Amino acid sequence: MSIQFHHIQITVNDVKKAEGFYDQLFALLGFDLQKKYSGYLEHAEMEVVEYIGDSFDFGICSPRKEWKNEKIDSRKPGSIQHMAFKAESREIVDAIFPQIKALGVKILHDRPMEYKERIAPNYYALFFESPEGIRFELFHYA
Repeated sequence: MSIQFHHIQITVNDVKKAEGFYDQLFALLGFDLQKKYSGYLEHAEMEVVEYIGDSFDFGICSPRKEWKNEKIDSRKPGSIQHMAFKAESREIVDAIFPQIKALGVKILHDRPMEYKERIAPNYYALFFESPEGIRFELFHYA
């Protein structure tokens, strides 16, 4: 039996506002935006945008009306602390860094760097946050 992680869907405060950021981010990460799906799921009363990849799909969806203005906090129970995307090399992390920085997002630790003391030897990563404060990581580990 083979079981693989296939997709994740996260809730954002405003799908239409967040979609511009995620369009740019997932284009940088190699997703084909021609495969993107946008729609409204009537049964769930939820807007959704899905970024369809070759082996992994990422979606954003709208919150329930009563939670629309709630602040996102990665340490709140039930929240995702961060999501990591693996790059084939350090050079790819370095090449994408200025493009991610140009998105106007918060870069944690100022730049990509090796985290041998905190994570593992040869672990090279860039940590950043979406405009709403959702944390991401782009890393290479050899």
